[in-house]
Amino acid sequence: MMHHRNNGMKLMAVRIIKHGMEIITNQLFQFDMHEINKLAKVKAQVSKVKGVMMENIEKVLDHGEKIELLVDKTEDLRSQAYDFRSQGTKMKRKMWVQNMKIKLIVFGIITALILIIYLSICHGFKC
Repeated sequence: MMHHRNNGMKLMAVRIIKHGMEIITNQLFQFDMHEINKLAKVKAQVSKVKGVMMENIEKVLDHGEKIELLVDKTEDLRSQAYDFRSQGTKMKRKMWVQNMKIKLIVFGIITALILIIYLSICHGFKC
């Protein structure tokens, strides 16, 4: 009889252990699924952040290209401004010389007219 009781106890112990193992397996599976879900969420967030960072890097590179283009245009404009200033200075000098020539010609004509009028009134230099 003792042997039969031990078998019953063993059977009961095996059932308890088997049930316990099922519970532990279920818990581990749920824990693993929970951890897998967390890991999947983290991976999704990392992918999203990676995408945003790639977009930001592209924008920075585009911005850098635009800045480079702007710097080039600024240099061209600076060069054109220098050329314009030097041409303006040359033109100013040229116009000043031309103006002085006109003034000297007018002054010469007026002096000649005054001399002609004086000589015709005074019949020479004996006035």
